Amino acid sequence: MNESKTMKQLHSIREKNYERMKHLSIKEQIKIIQTEAEPIKKRLLGKMKKRELPATGR
Repeated sequence: MNESKTMKQLHSIREKNYERMKHLSIKEQIKIIQTEAEPIKKRLLGKMKKRELPATGR
């Protein structure tokens, strides 16, 4: 699966924002991470739905 690719993407996002985020509160950090992860989540859910559709047609 692409889980390792997704985890690498999330790790990369966090590394890029480390300097900016270390000055923020924990709640602010969590909100930023969730916001940045939303497009990835939507893309993965879309892929999952596409995989499920052919299986339901049988």
